[in-house]
Amino acid sequence: MKVCFHSRNITISNDELGKLRHYREEYDSVLESLSWQFKVCLIGDGYVGKTSIRRKYIGEGFRSNYIPTLGVDFAQKITSTKDGNTRLVIWDIAGQSQFQSLRKRYYEGCSGLILVYSVVDRESFDNASKWLVEAHGYMKKFPVLIIVANKIDLRAYYPKEDIISYEEGEEFTKMFSEKLNTPSIFIETSALTGVNIDEAFDRLTSMMIHPEVAQPLDSAQELSVPETETIPVSEPNSTTPSVESNVTASVENSSSISIEDPQVEEEMTELVDLRVKLKRAEQDLRDFSFETETNLLNLKNTVYVKKIMYEHLRKQLSQTRQEWADAYDEHVDLDKRKKDELEKIFSQIEDIRKKIETIESTVKNHVRD
Repeated sequence: MKVCFHSRNITISNDELGKLRHYREEYDSVLESLSWQFKVCLIGDGYVGKTSIRRKYIGEGFRSNYIPTLGVDFAQKITSTKDGNTRLVIWDIAGQSQFQSLRKRYYEGCSGLILVYSVVDRESFDNASKWLVEAHGYMKKFPVLIIVANKIDLRAYYPKEDIISYEEGEEFTKMFSEKLNTPSIFIETSALTGVNIDEAFDRLTSMMIHPEVAQPLDSAQELSVPETETIPVSEPNSTTPSVESNVTASVENSSSISIEDPQVEEEMTELVDLRVKLKRAEQDLRDFSFETETNLLNLKNTVYVKKIMYEHLRKQLSQTRQEWADAYDEHVDLDKRKKDELEKIFSQIEDIRKKIETIESTVKNHVRD
């Protein structure tokens, strides 16, 4: 095609023009073509690795210094599969008992559940059933479920009798899948090494899109993972060829650009520079748009959680006020009964004293006589 540049007609190939608009079209198409958005809840006891699993999947890395989740934390990731672009909004729910009263509202709108226990913590495995019972009680319709046995990298450092075997986890998953009548699978992972982390989320995504065809894994069956890759828009800092090299290569490879004199050559150089700046600006816009959208979604979830916490605290305050009022009324009633009882006792004592005085007086009179 021909474009007008500084009042001169310059021929630019359609391929080059397409590459120039690639990033903007790619980002717009990703946002406009999101086929699915799911809320995923990570549950399980504290210290089993839920937050580490979430960080590993998102690409934030593994932290060896554990910091307990403060009620709930959020993350999101956009992936592309044969079923379309999918956004996962991950709610990392705290397992500590002090947050139990808040968790009921956190399950609302959940499409997929990931229950995590540690293969070297028997108590976390024993408590897994309690978590499923809690979730079942809070949700009208139980979502698809994946049970994750985490920290398999630590098995070698614990006695065999202390660890939870693959067979135990698989049997537990099959039992609850039948009881809850929901698609469920079992998988073992390591948040430290990254083993099966992506596979777990990929399989859960497939189950949420197609719950009717989800089947539990057989112990001898290799995990089938849909071909999944992260959309470039979800990783603004991903390594890509430099803008300058892309544009320069595009110009050098284009045989349809006609340069007839030095002035045109100078203008073409300026055009290349402008293209570089345009691509940089589009890349910045792409990164900023994704970051802004991520922050907005996280803020929306944070506001929702703060509202839940506010309602919970207000309810607690109301209950505390009522308890204080009841305690005060009880105190007043007890104080009144105490005074009445004391007056009654004092009256009895006074009557006894009077009787004693009367008897003493009578005895003295008899002695005199």
